Amino acid sequence: MGELLLDPSVLKIVHAGGQDMEILASRLGRLPTPVYDTQIAAAFAGHSLQMGYGALVQALLNIRLAKDEGFADWSRRPLTPAMRDYAENDVRYLHAIHDRLSRQLERKGRAAWAQEQMDRTLTQAAEDTPAEELWRKVGGKNVLDGQGLAILRELAKWRDEEARRRDKPRRSVVKDDLLIEVARRGATEPSVILGLRTAPQNLGERAATGIAEAVKRGKDVPREARPELESIAPLDEHGAVLLELMSAVVRLKAMEENLPPALLANGDDLRSLAAERSRPDVSGPLFSGWRGELIGGPLRDLIAGNLVLGYDTRRRKVTLARAPSAAGE
Repeated sequence: MGELLLDPSVLKIVHAGGQDMEILASRLGRLPTPVYDTQIAAAFAGHSLQMGYGALVQALLNIRLAKDEGFADWSRRPLTPAMRDYAENDVRYLHAIHDRLSRQLERKGRAAWAQEQMDRTLTQAAEDTPAEELWRKVGGKNVLDGQGLAILRELAKWRDEEARRRDKPRRSVVKDDLLIEVARRGATEPSVILGLRTAPQNLGERAATGIAEAVKRGKDVPREARPELESIAPLDEHGAVLLELMSAVVRLKAMEENLPPALLANGDDLRSLAAERSRPDVSGPLFSGWRGELIGGPLRDLIAGNLVLGYDTRRRKVTLARAPSAAGE
């Protein structure tokens, strides 16, 4: 199987395959290639940014997949016929989805954009992150204080160890939203953790106990040893307005291309750029590759004062244009 996954002549099709690549890269010693991620392709084809597999199957193939076994105990053997069918459906339609999305992206001229994003996303997912730094990959951590971040660091390490023990992707053990809620609440009782709204039905007493112990370790971390979020320079009033203008530019370009705005640029990237407006870094990810083609130019023009945002009353739409003084440059 390893030889097949590493064979460059064989295309590997996945859906939201970041966690899978993480495991495979660790087991195989390098990242399988080539890989086609249907979730990323779907975003470039005009679907939502993180469209689920079942929703994509229904949207493209008009087939509704059963969800009954989603919370089944998959450690149980033998698997029931319903569980086997559920598992088979997870891959049964990947080739058909790949073919449909590939044709759509070719027609839209976005195949190269999608492949570039797939390569970047899957490579980043497979990067070997030290256990002490795994908390930085957890989404939603900005709501936590210092103690909450210390707890989150311990929870992320616990999840990594548990994932390795089960030989599963980290987020299939518990999702980020449960880690954030536990860290925010500081819950140290397994019964309380099992009762949280974000706790999956099949979490189990053993896992809840492990989570509770991780919370206790996090609470014991001295104040001076707690992790900190990377700080971004605060925005003054003009910086805040610039951020709004850049967000508007991204939204307008996303509307023009029928793409999710967050696919073009996330809030942190734009905020960092606004905070550095006196010496903006125009060599970063927003100004290279397919993003550079779409939003790099307008953002450069905006920062340089060479972009005009206006409203066309006849067409009832907001427009972007280079300033007349800059058009002849």
